[in-house]
Formats: sequence, structure tokens, C-alpha cells
Amino acid sequence: MSDLPLYVINLDRAPERWTKLAAGLQAEGLSADRFSAIDAARGEHEAMSRYDEAATLARRGLPLRPSELGVFASHVLLWRQILESGKPAVILEDDVAIEPGFATVLAITARIIDDHHLIRLSALQQGRKPRFVCDLGEGYRLMRHNKGPGGLQAYALAPAGAARLLRDCETWFEPVDDHVDAYWRHGLAALAIMPYRARHHDEGRSYVQLAEPPRRGPWAWIRRKLQRRLDRLRAYLWLATHPPKRR
Repeated sequence: MSDLPLYVINLDRAPERWTKLAAGLQAEGLSADRFSAIDAARGEHEAMSRYDEAATLARRGLPLRPSELGVFASHVLLWRQILESGKPAVILEDDVAIEPGFATVLAITARIIDDHHLIRLSALQQGRKPRFVCDLGEGYRLMRHNKGPGGLQAYALAPAGAARLLRDCETWFEPVDDHVDAYWRHGLAALAIMPYRARHHDEGRSYVQLAEPPRRGPWAWIRRKLQRRLDRLRAYLWLATHPPKRR
């Protein structure tokens, strides 16, 4: 059994998601505290937003949606809570499905999170083949992604990691999962315990996506491409100068 506290980010108007996820955790002998998500539909993000739309348009060619700002704000509040508590924790979004073995993964995570500060427990995509770091026993391995795996459905964060993420988000100009994936800026490697025992599961209503998202114009598309190429160069340089820590 893990000693790590679990927090589930859940909108007040989506109780069915909390009920479903709580049942999945219970099947693994786990429980979590529900964290009331910042609801952008009610303008709750505006009081704490550090959104820089000019920087967002320059990098992405599209503004962030209010719902994306609400998600960013929700994670930031939990990062602050972890930093202030001085103890690591696991953060889950309510669109994650728990699979058998998740309790074992949490027990392993509790042993190593203070050494690595941020550990991904799920991924939307894996991109290039992750790099082996070390064997963790019980069929699990610590891996490092060369490209951020996307999504923040499940991850563990130590106070030192929370401090780094908070220092790097004085302004918000990208979705929060892109911010966490930008390890070359904040210095937290994209480490993950694999195979994953939590996965994205969202068959119901989306509380983030728009039915018809806006499209980038041609110049915005070019700027986005150039920015992504520059970020990949920075990533390669960081990876070359920060080999995995094997403990």
C-alpha cells in the first residue's frame, strides 16, 4: 500500500466522473481526496490566471481556451499545496481509468519519488521509444521519454518538482501538459514507470474540447512549426547534457 496521498481533479458539475474513478481506485484498495477543479465556465480561473495571450499566439498561433486555463489553474493550485505540505503526492485527472497493478505502481513510486521529483504514471502518446533507466522489480521499469508523453491524467510530484514547475510558469502560454513536458525549461526529466497502469478514458462529454476548434492561419502554422523545431533542438541539447540518474 502506498503512503502517497492521491488527489483527483474533478469539476463540481461532473460528479459521475468522480464516482467512476473512485470505484476504480477502490478496486485496487486505494482511496483519494477529491479536489474541486477550477471551473472556467464560471470564470473561476480569472482570479488567478497568469495567461499571456500575446506569447501564446506567437508560439501556438491559437489562444488558449478558458477550459484549458481552468485546467492549468487546477494543477497549479495542487502544485502549491504539495510545495507547502513538504510531502509528495499523486495527482489524477478524472478522465483516467485505473487498471490492475496501479496500487503496486504507487508503492514503487513512493520509494523513488523523492529522488526523481516528477514521475509520469500515464501517457497520451509515447513518441520515440523511451530510454531505459533502471529496473524497479515486479515487472516494472523506470523509463525516460525523449519527447514528453502528453497528458496529465496521472503523475506523482515531490515538493522539489512542484517548486520547479511553479518557477517556470510565471506566465501561461501553453496547455499545462505541454508545460510539464517542456523538461528543457524546468529541468524535470520526462520519467515514467512502465508499463502504465492508468490510461486516458473519456467516452462521455468533454469538458475541455470545443466541438469545432479554431484553425490556424498559414503564418500562424509556420510560426508553430518553427517553434516546435526550436523546442526539439533545446530538448536534444538538454538530453545530451543530462544523462539519466540510475539509482
